[in-house]
Order: sequence, then structure tokens, then C-alpha cells
Amino acid sequence: MQIFKSRTRFSNLLLGSVSCLFLSTIFSPVVFAQDEALEPGTSQKAVVSGSLHHIENPALLSAIKSGKAGTVRLADKAGLLNFYEKNGGEFLWVKNGKFTKDAKEIFDLIRDSYSHGMNPENYYRAQISQIIDGKFDDDTHSINAELIFSSAVVRYGGDISGMRVSPKAAEEDYNSWSKGVAADSLLSVLEKSSDPARVLELLAPQDDVYQSLRKELKKTLDQYAEDAKSRGVGISYSGVLKPGQSHEVVAQLRKYFKIGDGNNLNYDTRLEEAVIEFQKLHGIGADGIIGPRTIKSINEGPKDRLVKIIANLERRRWVRRPLPSRYVEVNIPEMWLRAVDKNETVFEMPVIVGRKKRQTMSFVDEIVGVRFNPSWYVPDTIKKEDYLPALQKDPMALSEKGIAFRVKAEDGSGMVEVPPEDIDWQNMTQADLKSVQMVQGPGAANALGKIRVLMPNRYDIYLHDTNAPKLFKKDDRAQSSGCVRMSEPRRMANFILGRNKGWSEDRLDYYLGKEKTLEITAETKTPVYLFYYTIWKNNEGEIIFGPDIYGQDEKLVNLLKNNGQIDFPMI
Repeated sequence: MQIFKSRTRFSNLLLGSVSCLFLSTIFSPVVFAQDEALEPGTSQKAVVSGSLHHIENPALLSAIKSGKAGTVRLADKAGLLNFYEKNGGEFLWVKNGKFTKDAKEIFDLIRDSYSHGMNPENYYRAQISQIIDGKFDDDTHSINAELIFSSAVVRYGGDISGMRVSPKAAEEDYNSWSKGVAADSLLSVLEKSSDPARVLELLAPQDDVYQSLRKELKKTLDQYAEDAKSRGVGISYSGVLKPGQSHEVVAQLRKYFKIGDGNNLNYDTRLEEAVIEFQKLHGIGADGIIGPRTIKSINEGPKDRLVKIIANLERRRWVRRPLPSRYVEVNIPEMWLRAVDKNETVFEMPVIVGRKKRQTMSFVDEIVGVRFNPSWYVPDTIKKEDYLPALQKDPMALSEKGIAFRVKAEDGSGMVEVPPEDIDWQNMTQADLKSVQMVQGPGAANALGKIRVLMPNRYDIYLHDTNAPKLFKKDDRAQSSGCVRMSEPRRMANFILGRNKGWSEDRLDYYLGKEKTLEITAETKTPVYLFYYTIWKNNEGEIIFGPDIYGQDEKLVNLLKNNGQIDFPMI
């Protein structure tokens, strides 16, 4: 590797130098039957040994091994086989030649799965509809009905409790999100439950936001045709309009908000009040100033709304539940952080997240401590895209930032610091650039500020202080290179370390005042969630249809649509 202008000069310098789903927790609200006897009239042959029933039904097991029930291909053949082998082939859903009351109640959930943004046909709605109220003439028909229904339950249970898309295809972190409850585990719990339909209901998120999204979905579907007809062609405006100004676009805004005389082109107080209320409900800075984000939200039609709702229902089902009683969450599109303790939000703050070209990844991690007065090791992306072009123009371009340059010593003894003017920036390859460390030491100019949250992860994304607090005043705070900058880093440090023995504000001040890098391990680790929710609720309980800052909603919904997992023709 040749990165120096002078090897002699370099030699002289050397001479001087972070799930699975826990069934016991999820199903805890459900009352389980302790010893449910077999119903009379079943077609299985039972052999009783002590308190254990061994039921022989080779025809059913054979059908499972074939992978089909009639013309229906079974879901998770291995899971079904494991369950039915363990229970000896006993039927769950078919008794006395017809479907049980429990099966019919579960089928009501399947038919209503569209209200979760799911496709009922993925759970054999059409096939089961034809036989749900019928009587089965023989064992073959009973076996097919039993297996089709179990397959439907397994598919539904997995989809309502986890990801329906490939994490790779969705560019999501594989280990962070639930993949759904396993077939044999689910069926085993349902077998013991006195209310299996309730068990399946509890697999879906039970929080207030999720239930409100379901209502919004129904409302949007009910009003879709009317909204589509009245939507018009949208508003075309690319400037910035402030209250008191006049412009032709005001006439279109008055029509949209149904306010006053369409011939009045003055942006008056009445229109301003309507715009501010609209901005509040769309996660936009409520300043009454009409700019690109406000116009974009105004132009969103019923299809955009539907896409957003389906995407947010989907993402909320990915989260492994129940959430811990104490955690930190960042909602990336909202650009907001909340700290939760004993299931209550104890404080919240605006944050800065990654811009579209350097997005903040959505994932789940664990906070293990805090680093005070950190050094900043410049990431490869910033070195390549931001700093290298500047250094090629002027090797001293980063001197005001206090960036030091280090390379491996020729004798293998470690890294040594070199002057930037001795590095051949003009002929630098990508591999060479990666080998050059760019380090900014602790101090007022440090890009990480004085506090960095320790949360080791493969994306090298973390929470930290900043030396540019003025950015928190912006409405659009997607300004970083991927990490999350906190507006109140002291509060976060106290939250993370507050359970450490002897922790206090005085100790925090002491560490900050040392002006050298110190790492303090948290005696109690804190889970941290980086969510991507473009719909959320404000503190008044209002639904906010926020901005999709990275354009991820439509991409996710297209994946679902292409896999046949949603059935909304208007999308």
C-alpha cells in the first residue's frame, strides 16, 4: 500500500512516535383447560394409559406427510406433523363430522383479517366458507377439513404475530423483529385453551395505536370511492408562503380547506389557523408557513393514506411483545425520542436522524453504558463522500475540526499519527482510505458532543450529543449521517446510569468536567427500539399521519402486494 508522498518522511516519524416470542407471557391472559376430555363421537381410537391419551390416526398423519389436504397445500408441514404426532392425531376443529363452535369463532377472525391489513384468502377463506356449516360424510372429508383449518390457523397465527416479508427483501434487521409464533407451539396452546379464538386475538398488538389504525383502515376503505372522486388534481406549488403574503395558490388552499372567498388571494388569519391545525395532524412544524412538506401532505390522496395505514399495521406486528417496562424508543420519521419507565413515558425529546442518503436503520438493541467526552472515529462513508474530496483540494481542510490522521506502523506496533500533507490524497484508493483512521479527540468541536450512548450493533448507529444544537430548531431534522443526535443528552445519561449505585448529578458533572474519555457501564441494561412509524399519536391522543422521510411505506406495501398478502385493488 502506498498512501504517502514520501516513505522517508513516514519512516522518520516512526522513529519518533444486540427473540423470540415467549408463549407463556403472550398467552398468560387466556384461561387454559387443565384436563379437557375427548368429546364423544370422534372418529379417533383412543388408548388410555394412566392420565395420558394416545390416539391413533394414521390416515391423518399420512395426509400431513403428503403435504396436502385435498387440493390445498398445507402450511408448515413439519410443524403440523410434530403437533399431531404428539397428540396422537386427535382432531382440534372437527367433532362428530362437523366444525366445532371454536372453529367457527376463529373463522370469524379469519374473515375479518382484512381489518389488520391482511388478505383473508391467504387463510383459505373461500375453501372454508364452503364447508364451515356442512356435515362431513366420511373420515377422508373430516381429515381434509381438520388439516385445512389447522393450516389456516397456523398461517394466520404466524402472520398476525410477526413479519410476513423477508427481512432481506424489506432491508430490515433479521434479529430485531418477530418472525411469528411457531405452528406446533401455537396449536399446542390452542388445544389446551378453553377460548382459542381469544388466544389468536391476543397475538395481535393490543395497544391503543394499533387499534386506532384498524379503525382508520376501515374508515378509509368506507370512504375511498367518495374521497377519490373529490380529490381533484392536487396543488402545484414549490415555494414558501407565509401568513400575510398573497399568491395565486391561496385560491386552491381556500378550496381545499373550504374557507372563505376563492377570489381572495391573501393568506389571512383564518386560513393560517386551518393550515396550523393541518400541520399538527401531519407531524409538520405547526408554524403556518406553507412549504414543500405541507404541500406534499395536502396532495396525499386516499391511496397514499391506505398505503401508510397498511405499512404501519404491518410494522407494529413485528415488535416482540410484551414490551419491557423500561426502555428507550426513537421513532425515526417523527424524529422524536421517549424514555419509558414502569410503562410510563418519563421524558421525551426531539432528535436528529439520518438524512435520506444516510438513513438511520430501524432495529432493536441494548444500551450498556455511557461514554463521556468521546473521541469520534470518522465512519468510512463520511471519509469517502465528504472528507476525501475536500482533502484532495486541500490537505489541511479538516484542520479546524481537529481531525488527526493515523495509519498502521510499518513494524506492526500499532497506529501512528501522521500529518495530512504527507498523505497522497490524489491517488487514494478505497482500500487505502479505509486503512487511514480519522479521529477527532474530545472537546467542544467534537461531532459527538460530550456524551455518547453505548449500544454496540452491526450498523454502528448510536445515540449521542452534538456540537450543532441549532439543528434541533428545524422542522425537518433528518440531517445526520445515520446516528441519532439527542437534544437533551444529560437526561439520557441520567436515565441510563440512574440505577447505578451512588449515581447523582454531581457525579455526572464530575465525569464531564474531566475532559478525558471515560466509559461508565450501566448496572442495569436498557433495551432501545429504533422504530419506523409514519403514523403515531400525539400527547392529546390524536392520530398523526406523519412524513415517510425515507419512502419506505410504499416499498413495504408493494412487497406485500406482490406476495399476495394484501387484497386492496385500489393499491
